[in-house]
Amino acid sequence: MRIFTDIASHDTTAVDPGGRIVRTDSTPEFGSSTTTNGQFIFQVPEGAALTIDADSFYFPQEDINSISSRTGAEFLIRYPMYEHILYNFYLDNEDPATFSLTVPTPQPTTTNTTPVLPTSLIPLNNAAPRCQMGRAAAAPVGMVPNSMAILPRSMTRASPVYGSLVTEVIDLWPYNPFYIDVTASPPAASTISIAGFPLAAVAGVRTPGSDNYNNAAPTSAIALDIVAAINDGANSFSTFVLATIDPVVNTRVQLRPIPSTSTIVTLGAAPAGLSTVVSHPGTDEVMMWWKVARMNTSADQVSASQGPSAGENTPALVSLQEIDREDASLLVYASVDDGVSWYRIPYLEPIDLINAGTELRIAFLNTGEDKIYVLGFCVLFPDLLAPL
Repeated sequence: MRIFTDIASHDTTAVDPGGRIVRTDSTPEFGSSTTTNGQFIFQVPEGAALTIDADSFYFPQEDINSISSRTGAEFLIRYPMYEHILYNFYLDNEDPATFSLTVPTPQPTTTNTTPVLPTSLIPLNNAAPRCQMGRAAAAPVGMVPNSMAILPRSMTRASPVYGSLVTEVIDLWPYNPFYIDVTASPPAASTISIAGFPLAAVAGVRTPGSDNYNNAAPTSAIALDIVAAINDGANSFSTFVLATIDPVVNTRVQLRPIPSTSTIVTLGAAPAGLSTVVSHPGTDEVMMWWKVARMNTSADQVSASQGPSAGENTPALVSLQEIDREDASLLVYASVDDGVSWYRIPYLEPIDLINAGTELRIAFLNTGEDKIYVLGFCVLFPDLLAPL
């Protein structure tokens, strides 16, 4: 299903309720063109059962009843083997910030991709992505839905440089959390093991190199001292785990394996005063949906008062052309280690990423001669079992 929305009434600062919905219709066949002057199209993924009525709204997107939230939830229901979904439909000024436009940005190359990127393309690793995106901040703001595009490959070079659109790092830790909660002061000499190394509570100031922490209340102070003990290079833990205080719960110690693909970090039984949630942060599998298109703009033609085209007055028409989700010019990759390794992602097919990681990036590459517009994408991934 497609939702046609008036651009003029769509305030990308996310003013409730978003643009005025004009109409809906079914998704046409590949190769079809749709005139979109003054409108943008929100594409609902196939299989997502969405009802649009007078009460439907875009903003705020985080509202569970918004169009984007309901779309994500309904799409996830269709794939019960997955627990989580991330999505970006490029609707408001926050959405462009989720894409990287800076140097260095890790990108797929012939040396870090599976299967190997075509060697006819010049690798762009750690360069600025080659894409088109409306400005989301500072004047003049130019962010408009349906305007984000992957530039075509550079045709003026002997070895063409591909167009690319790369997300910023998406932290997957919160979706499979791994942490220690401090609920009270643990007894002195009590321990909790981290990857087999005991971390002990002591009554008093901790000693660097002794794998201990101060158990003096309040609980928030105990959590801070546990973080300091784990991250202390003189202790046994900092080479394989990073500890941070949860930004919302100041008595929670977040644990992140080093590297993010590590599976050796386990927690032993928690003593009195501590509790744990143990899972394997991140994912080693993803499945993706995306919507891409090409855009064409006809010439604004005004003819003289004489001749065969006398009186012709044809406005410029913007049209969206339906293209195959797996267009030959489009390559999509995912990485869960911040771009160190990339895996080719077919459309709506589960892909094993070999190693689990928490630092997700998505890259869209354009190897063709025309811009490819990205109207939105979804990433689905499962929970992982806790390390044994």
